[in-house]
Amino acid sequence: MKKILYSVVVISLIISLATLIIAYGRGYRLNPLEKSINSTGILSASSNPDAASVWIDNKLKSATNGSISLEPGWYNLRISKEGYQQWEKRIRIQGEVVNRIDALLIANNPSLRALTVTGVSSPSLSPSGGRVAYILPKEEATTGASVKPKVGVWLFELRNGPLGGIGDPKAIYQPLEKIDWPNTRILWSPDEKNIILVTQAKVGKVDKTILVVEISLDSPNSPAINVTSTFDDILSQWKEEKDQKLSVSLAPLPMELSSFLKNNTSDIEFSADNSKILYLATASATLSVVLSPPVIGTNSTDEARIIDPRQYYVYDLKEDKNFKIADQKSLKDASKPFWYTDSKRIIMIENISITIIDYDGTNKRTIYSGPFEDNIVYPWSSQGKLVILTNLNKPKALPDLYEVDIR
Repeated sequence: MKKILYSVVVISLIISLATLIIAYGRGYRLNPLEKSINSTGILSASSNPDAASVWIDNKLKSATNGSISLEPGWYNLRISKEGYQQWEKRIRIQGEVVNRIDALLIANNPSLRALTVTGVSSPSLSPSGGRVAYILPKEEATTGASVKPKVGVWLFELRNGPLGGIGDPKAIYQPLEKIDWPNTRILWSPDEKNIILVTQAKVGKVDKTILVVEISLDSPNSPAINVTSTFDDILSQWKEEKDQKLSVSLAPLPMELSSFLKNNTSDIEFSADNSKILYLATASATLSVVLSPPVIGTNSTDEARIIDPRQYYVYDLKEDKNFKIADQKSLKDASKPFWYTDSKRIIMIENISITIIDYDGTNKRTIYSGPFEDNIVYPWSSQGKLVILTNLNKPKALPDLYEVDIR
């Protein structure tokens, strides 16, 4: 009998302890003043770089990469670190729900490093964002490099090597014939297997295409081909490929969302992890609710489901949330915003500054406000870096590509 009673007591203790552990993990805490057990929520705050201070309602609570239990309600959250711009957001804590915050801290003074030294013209980013092709024209090449520059088209990889270093640019086309480089631009094929050089000249008031050269990147040793006569057909084929790729991306989406995007938007760009969609509204519309009931513990920032034209928005596929990012008029020369490499933030060019904003429209901060040219701003494949085209202390020379390190 004693053994049975002992076993019952042990099992009861184990069950009670397990229940307490589960309740604690779900956010329940003992309130000694009210002599009750209340439901709480958990704030899990991380930052890049880490070891930043977490302030809640102007009170220092913890450091990032930790969890804080809070009673349900609204709080003013601030994450700060010396040498970086602070990150702020009003958040909602719900009982038994973990609210995950990931703050990107921007350095007050980003560092610059030259990626090219010969001077470049007409840089063009590949569709995947991993490579930049540019032109090195003879008449504009600088003599600052240790090796004599070679006229032609060069390719630079926007990714770190296996040991963390940066590779050198590679020459991919050095023509035998003379080309009017100042009036030549570079186009990428959608599959990045070819690039095309398009040379145009003014005929009266009209730009007329006078030479189109196709270069194969799959076969570097193969000769370039003059495709001037079939240029329009190539562009038409590329457009079909892009449209088909977009259709494939939209096909798995809910019908109402896919129809909304096809009929009311343009400049559609999926984030790298395919969890969000950046788009430009082209017409007034209403984005209907896709997920019902709504997901628990979603982003508490106010969303915008009544859509106005010429505004950029981000739609979160996982949470069925839609956020306004920017007015097209505020962007320099109507430049397009684009995804930062972490799929959680957007890069924009406004006036003379490069800014970054969280995907829900909060925490817009200036990354770089120094000189840069032709709206050339590219994301680096690894986080914490951008690439710009600028000219430092060389008023008569061509600009170079520079790395902007915001960490």
